[in-house]
Amino acid sequence: MGVDVARFVAVFGMFCIHFGVPFTTGLPEVWAAQFFSGRSTALFTLLAGVSLALMTGRATPPSGRALRDARLRVAVRAVALLVLGLALAKATEATGFLLTVIIPFYGLYFLLAVPFLRLRARGLVVAAAVSAAVGPQLSFVLRGWIAADTPLAGLVSLVNDVDPGHLLADEGLFDLLLLGFYPAASYLPLVLAGLAVGRMDLTSRWLRLRLGAVGLVLSLVGYQVSFLLVPVGPPAPVEGTIPVGHPEWLLAANAHSGTTFELLGSGGIALIILALCLELADRTGSALTPLAKAGSMALTLYAAHALALAWQIVSGGWPLSGVPEDLAHLASSGPSLPDDPNLPWFPRDGHEPTGLTAFVNTFMPEVFLIFTFAFTCTWRRFFRRGPLEALVSDIVRVVTSRTPKPMP
Repeated sequence: MGVDVARFVAVFGMFCIHFGVPFTTGLPEVWAAQFFSGRSTALFTLLAGVSLALMTGRATPPSGRALRDARLRVAVRAVALLVLGLALAKATEATGFLLTVIIPFYGLYFLLAVPFLRLRARGLVVAAAVSAAVGPQLSFVLRGWIAADTPLAGLVSLVNDVDPGHLLADEGLFDLLLLGFYPAASYLPLVLAGLAVGRMDLTSRWLRLRLGAVGLVLSLVGYQVSFLLVPVGPPAPVEGTIPVGHPEWLLAANAHSGTTFELLGSGGIALIILALCLELADRTGSALTPLAKAGSMALTLYAAHALALAWQIVSGGWPLSGVPEDLAHLASSGPSLPDDPNLPWFPRDGHEPTGLTAFVNTFMPEVFLIFTFAFTCTWRRFFRRGPLEALVSDIVRVVTSRTPKPMP
């Protein structure tokens, strides 16, 4: 339940970034949006690793046939997420809204995590630390080679010409691994860290206290050391992976930059939030059940919110054309504007929506939050899993049940 509550916090942060902060205006909305920017992604990614641990033996890593079965289940789940994510990316692309759908990236995260499923918590912590220290820098170097006229650039071009993901939605192998907004080369450390946490005894309050303390230290080191090294950092419009022409920005901790310092800072805060949610879920009993139900349907809610964003644009919401230059960096984040919270959406082609459409557009943060609780609580009264969660689980069950089992 505590993990599901933490998932809801990540979902809520995503709503705040993309729709605006519900029931809040002015500076509090700006502060909330700035707090969640990048940190919701980190929390989601860390919890993805925790989920992998919970579905593959919890504190005891699988071995032998159990390990083979676990790897197959995770691999099939990864492919299902890739396909589902590509379909969602294509659906939102049709509106002209450049929402970077993270679900295909999760699919690749899961695939890359398969070799690590046999490790215990200590080995996973080492793997997470090494990949956090090496991954962002290696990603920067490889992206530089791709941007230049090198054999790697030619290889990327050849693969992209036949890669279905790239051809359909610009989210092919190299996009997901290196070139996209949430590249696996940078974000895999958070998955491994979550897998390590999931291999620990999450029922222990002493462990939760240590997780919170470690998270506090990591966040302070990540943000404060980065500020000392680069007090100014990249300009505000620079979000996403660091441009290859600016190696000094690898020392920055900007949201979504995927640098080592950003992983430390946002990953540390994710650990704090997880520890708090685990403890609160124990101490409050059923009081947090509505939050846990919403968190247990995070995949469904993510898809619903992406379609809601697309609907806003089709109905006269927020187009990319004509957006002021100083706000262009928010194209990948959504209509909520931390820089200007008074502009949650822009009229499309001079046509302002009216009636119910205008009301929903204006109060989308509140409308979608109420919808979230009403839908998830009602659905969970009749079904064990959310619709997309059940779809992915059924795909895994059907595919793995038809796979021939090796002789013991």
